[in-house]
Amino acid sequence: METAARTSGFPETYERLLVPAIFAPWAEELLERTRPIGAADRILDLGCGTGIVARLLRARLGGGARITGVDINVEMIALARTLAPELDWREGNAQALPFADASFELCTCQQMLQFVPDRAAALREIRRVLGPGGRLVAATWRPRHEQPLHDLLGRIAEARLGVANEKRFSLASEDVLRTLLEEAGFSDVRIQVVTRTERYAQFPFRLNALAANFDLSGLAPEDREARLTAIDAESERATRDFVVDGAIAAPARANLITATANGVRCG
Repeated sequence: METAARTSGFPETYERLLVPAIFAPWAEELLERTRPIGAADRILDLGCGTGIVARLLRARLGGGARITGVDINVEMIALARTLAPELDWREGNAQALPFADASFELCTCQQMLQFVPDRAAALREIRRVLGPGGRLVAATWRPRHEQPLHDLLGRIAEARLGVANEKRFSLASEDVLRTLLEEAGFSDVRIQVVTRTERYAQFPFRLNALAANFDLSGLAPEDREARLTAIDAESERATRDFVVDGAIAAPARANLITATANGVRCG
């Protein structure tokens, strides 16, 4: 995803194409697991991107909700501020959060943990900024081979670009997730595997390939462009079987995770 995030206009493309197809529908799944929740709760949306989880929370809780969105990507935060200037948006690193202990009652984290270099440190930080009994509600993708569309597109990209450094599907194991959470100071860890059909009015094939973090540094610009153009064309042909009523539709699977902060902070 880091390579894709450096692409010109990425936040706008993310908001226009990926939020309606992926992140808004999955955010609804996430938010169902935040119940019960009240407008007085202090909420952290970590890895907020352009802010879809925080915006949906605000819509549910009203204008008095105390919601803070944090992302390491300054351009994503800038767009989030434009879309919802009334919310508190911060640039920040999940491994060193800029908040005092016990600053929040709830932390949401949609498809971010797998991208953090030190996941254990990030979870310890989430535990630190949650008060005892505070809740974490998070999501991570299941393995790529359980995602038919992304598995197909991944194989097409690999044939042109070599070995990927794919992180999107790298925190899929329920056992690994449970161990990380418990060691960070969480209890009552619950992980539910959920399948949804995603619908893309337009699929950004090239951006999807770049999100797999191929090392393209050895390619001349014209060679890089030729390979990406070929991926665009081959992907468009290969996904015709997924088209339903003019949109690409395919099942996707994710881990939906809930956990409670222990009364005594670990670490």
